[in-house]
Amino acid sequence: VSIANIVGLVLSVLIAFLLGAALMFPERF
Repeated sequence: VSIANIVGLVLSVLIAFLLGAALMFPERF
């Protein structure tokens, strides 16, 4: 596993979390 793969995985998880939070709590965004 390379550093680029780790960075991509972290970014994708973070984006997915933010999208999920925006859908669950729309009044906070």
